[in-house]
Formats: sequence, structure tokens, C-alpha cells
Amino acid sequence: MIRAHFEEFYPDCKRIAAVRAAKVVAVFRLPRDARHDLEQEAILELWRRLPLFDSRRAGWRTFAERVVANRLISLMRGLRWKDEPLCELDRALPTPDDHFNLRADVRRVLAGVSRFDRAVARCLIDYSAMDTGQRLGVSRATVYRAIGRLRAAFRKTGFDARA
Repeated sequence: MIRAHFEEFYPDCKRIAAVRAAKVVAVFRLPRDARHDLEQEAILELWRRLPLFDSRRAGWRTFAERVVANRLISLMRGLRWKDEPLCELDRALPTPDDHFNLRADVRRVLAGVSRFDRAVARCLIDYSAMDTGQRLGVSRATVYRAIGRLRAAFRKTGFDARA
């Protein structure tokens, strides 16, 4: 049953893994041949997690998207991104060359905030405020206070959310 289910949705799985792997390769500036390896890792993880699929909790595509995204995030953190200083935040953002000044400005602002606030900013790239709190071992209220300080730091340097 599980195998038949997987085979039925394999084209969708392959597409989801291919799109996510391509994004990771671009964002983290990995060699182009890493895309195929990441794609295979994602599909293999989906195969492993298939027994956990529960159609009452989510649709197949949502389940597949989450499994693939989580596996690729884990792989990137396992390589070296986990403990990198936040001044490398620009690697985690899609950064076309025409956004060079924005990346430099963001780096400058983040260099002026506390280490904890930088860690919050980094987690918020991929996770919600609640997940960020869980990952950092702090309350959601603490995360929201850090977000407030980050907003103030950005406003102080001329960034405005309404702009």
C-alpha cells in the first residue's frame, strides 16, 4: 500500500525535490552538481517518512513539501551553516547581484545588535516565531521582544517596513 502510494505520487515528489534542491544550490552557492545529490537525499527521506503520512492531518503534497524542506535544511545545517556567525546571513537569502547594497546594509545593521538578536534573525529566515523560540530554548515572548529590537535597529538605520 505505502509503496503504491509513493509510486503514484513519485512525479510530484521528484518535482518538489528538484525545485527545493535547485533553490538550495542557488542560495548557498553550491556546485551545480550538488543539486542531484540533494534531490536524491530529499526523495530518500520522503521514502523513509512515508509511513508517517496521515491524510487526516495534511494532504500528500503538503506532507511531501515539509519532509523535503526539513531534510534539505538539516543537510545545510549539518554542513557548516549551523554555527556560522550571522554576518553570513546574506548566504541564506536569495541574493541576486542587484541587491548587493541591501545585503551590505542588512549585514551592517545586524552587526550592531546582540548575538541573541542575530540568532533570532537567522532562525526567522526559515521558521516561525514559535519554532524559533523552541529552537533557541526561549519563550515566544522573548522572540517577539527580539523582533521588536531588530525592527528598531533597522528603522534607526533608515529601513522602513512601509517603504
